[in-house]
Amino acid sequence: MSGEKSLNFPLSFLDDKRFSIYHDLRLFDGVHYFQIDTIVVTQHYLLILEVKNISGTLMFDPAFNQLIRISDTKEEAFPNPLTQVERQRSQLRALLQKINIPEVPIETLIVVANRRAVLKATEEVQFISSKVIRNEYLPTKVKLLDKQYGEERLTVKEVRKIGRILVKLHEPLDRDVLKRFSISQEDLLIGVACPSCARLAMLRLHGRWFCETCGAYSRNAHLKALQEYALLVSREITNQEARRFLRIDSVSATSKMLRAMNLPCEGIKKGRKYFLDVDLNRFSQ
Repeated sequence: MSGEKSLNFPLSFLDDKRFSIYHDLRLFDGVHYFQIDTIVVTQHYLLILEVKNISGTLMFDPAFNQLIRISDTKEEAFPNPLTQVERQRSQLRALLQKINIPEVPIETLIVVANRRAVLKATEEVQFISSKVIRNEYLPTKVKLLDKQYGEERLTVKEVRKIGRILVKLHEPLDRDVLKRFSISQEDLLIGVACPSCARLAMLRLHGRWFCETCGAYSRNAHLKALQEYALLVSREITNQEARRFLRIDSVSATSKMLRAMNLPCEGIKKGRKYFLDVDLNRFSQ
């Protein structure tokens, strides 16, 4: 949901007669499942797009194969998205071979959707800048790829075939876990678990979470709780639902917390819905 929404505008500049676009595919390569945010299929090449909506200063560190986020003098390490898309490319190539699709170039890009993010690299700057782009640069980057891959590798019929097969092979993650195990939503333990002692439920005090049991503080302990909500209940959440699940009394504090995460949303006031993602790496604060 978040990936598709953030790419809607830049992708709208592509000619829909030449570019077939598919979002949020969960596929099986014969050994492992893999998720692709967006894939663009053309007669010349395929393009995998991995969207990241992370704020702060993003430092790509190829030496240690990690992405470092620097925010408020705090450093956090994330898995390297460049490694992630390379794995997706390998898995997609294996899948295409299984369904007898001719060899076709597969390009990959990391698209940074957060406009305030500052992009840096510790080394290999030229390579990283060619693979990591900002949201608004996507149409220009596609034009450059068009020039690079001038030879047609697929017929129009084969492009359509790939689209049909990808959609057919898509296996949505079974999110109705509660129904499968006959558990009521009311049976769920609510509140934010302490990352230090795992006890429920932390208190929200002055923008931080406080554990009365062990005395620990945390600024982002709610991310795990919201991930569990997305997995067990719904990927959409309102302010009221968040307050109940996280056990927060303040409407304004909850609204501030949700806005700070830069989540896609729609609606206004009480009707506003925020779209969660089960991948914590997408959350930003």
